[in-house]
Amino acid sequence: MSPETRICQNCKQNFTIWGEDFGFYEKMKVPAPTFCPDCRRQRRFAWRNERTLYKRKCDLCKKDIIGLYPQGTKFPVYCHDCWFSDNWDPFQYGADYDFSKPFFKQFKQLGEKVPRLGIWIQQCTNSEYTNQSYSNKNVYLSFALRDTEDSAYCCRAVQLKHCFDDTYTHHSEFLYSCVDTDKSYRSRFLEEAEGCVESGFLSNARNCQNCIGGVNLRAKSNMFFGEQLSKEGYQEKLKTYDLGSRKTQNELLEKLRALKEKSIFRFANLINTANSTGDHLSHVRNCRYVFDGFELENARYSSWVFSDKEVSDCYGMGGSEFIYEAIGVEEVNNMRFCSVCNGSSYVEYGDLCSASQNLFGCVGLRNKEYCILNKKYSKESFDELRKKIIEQMKAMPYKDQKGRAYGYGEFFPAELSPFAYNETIAQEAYPLSKTEIESQGYLWRAPEERNYAVTLSSDDVPGRIQDVNDTIVNETISCAHKGECNDQCSKAFRIALQELQFYKLMRIPLPVLCSNCRHYERLRQRNPVKLWHRKCQCAGAKSENGVYTNTVQHQHDGEHCANEFETSYAPERKEIVYCERCYQAEVV
Repeated sequence: MSPETRICQNCKQNFTIWGEDFGFYEKMKVPAPTFCPDCRRQRRFAWRNERTLYKRKCDLCKKDIIGLYPQGTKFPVYCHDCWFSDNWDPFQYGADYDFSKPFFKQFKQLGEKVPRLGIWIQQCTNSEYTNQSYSNKNVYLSFALRDTEDSAYCCRAVQLKHCFDDTYTHHSEFLYSCVDTDKSYRSRFLEEAEGCVESGFLSNARNCQNCIGGVNLRAKSNMFFGEQLSKEGYQEKLKTYDLGSRKTQNELLEKLRALKEKSIFRFANLINTANSTGDHLSHVRNCRYVFDGFELENARYSSWVFSDKEVSDCYGMGGSEFIYEAIGVEEVNNMRFCSVCNGSSYVEYGDLCSASQNLFGCVGLRNKEYCILNKKYSKESFDELRKKIIEQMKAMPYKDQKGRAYGYGEFFPAELSPFAYNETIAQEAYPLSKTEIESQGYLWRAPEERNYAVTLSSDDVPGRIQDVNDTIVNETISCAHKGECNDQCSKAFRIALQELQFYKLMRIPLPVLCSNCRHYERLRQRNPVKLWHRKCQCAGAKSENGVYTNTVQHQHDGEHCANEFETSYAPERKEIVYCERCYQAEVV
């Protein structure tokens, strides 16, 4: 089919539905969306709380737990053991379908009754303050990660040891404040790095050892911001810089930022990809507008997805096929409009369901089939009622408080989410103030008043790690942002003994921001999940009397490279963006 331009009913901007999109919707037997890809993503993200934690009680066994929901929610919240036990029956909340009411109103009523799992932690040891956490040990305030040990303040990570403040970082040890880093060791402040050892303040670096400061370094050692040194010279150079000083650290970070503005960048991080657009992709084919994924085929408008085929509008998903509009699902197939559903198939509008088949509008079901609004039906009755509900959803769409219409084919309205907008990853990707959140019809929740008795101002934290006494672990430190940001600031924080030992070992100054504010600062180092159509900025090699007048050392047809591409670098940014061919020709 030919592409069509439509107007998003949320942001009122034009968006394109491409021919292959229509083909996917036909396969899934769903209508085309009425929200643009960005607004669909924002809506899904408002259903995922990754890092806002509360101390509360399990509503069944009454023991104290750490959960994603504050005390006093409309729905019950159970600890892991109670929720997975046989001590409650999700069928007891089942309801007959009422054709006089919109579907989503009935789904909301069900969702306010069925118990919810307090937090998602599986096979972890001493890692209570984590979420979306799998097979971790001695991990604190870290989220969406697995197979990690003795680490804290990490997010979306795999196989880390002794790491602090790292995001989208994997298979590494002794790292601090790294982003998009893999297979690295004893390093700090790395961005887009792989195979780096005893290094820091690097961007787009590969296989470097003993390097401080640089962009696009490949297999280098003993370099200091472009200066090639001998091993002995490098060590002498390091002695003139106190890496344990916050002042020195900030100066080196600023030097790296200035260097990046004058450096060339590859338009996208794509490895072994074919006919695909997005960023941070490897081993994918026929993918459009996909970010942070690998081993994908025919995926679109998705992020943080792995080993999937024929999927669209998904986040936090792996090992799945034929999925549309889903978040937090694993090893599923033929699913539409679902949140946190695992090991299931042919589920529509499911929330917190697992190991089930043929569900419609259900919450909290396990090992069930042919259910609607948590009520069991025969196969024949289920099929007949499902068809009638879909037709009713088209004829009687749900209207939210801003007048947005939700018929069959739309994900859950954000106002039905069990979380406030500012608690979710929507706030990470689409940050809004309290006023903006409420004006757009989303829920805003004021942070819990924790009444911290601050004993040390961030202004008074020692500027050098060498000057820090072990008694710092007894202090409550005020965050330098003082809660005046949109970064879920906790206003105060403490330094754990394990954390202090790490800082001293690595010669890293103490932070003056809370872990939430540090997390948001790292996220801002990444490009947005958005693409712009741009041209390669390579001007080609020019010389006068054998002397090059620019830094480009390769030639191509014409004065400027003719290649065009989709990139996550906005046109107004200062970085110089090259196509793959020109970038590889310059960075060896």
